[in-house]
Amino acid sequence: MPIYEYTCNSCNEIFAILQWNPNEKDTACPRCGSQNIKKLLSQFSCSSSADSGSSSGGSSSGFSGGG
Repeated sequence: MPIYEYTCNSCNEIFAILQWNPNEKDTACPRCGSQNIKKLLSQFSCSSSADSGSSSGGSSSGFSGGG
């Protein structure tokens, strides 16, 4: 079940809810009970448990930018 983040326009509370449908009309702020809420664009992160041994920040192509 996806997690949706909202902000309450009444009390400025930011909260997350597990729900099947993000357009549910009965979604309310858990702090003040207001239904005057706005769905936020959520951030996400990716992680890997396997270390591939390569670094993503280095210059390993052998190119030297001199000219």
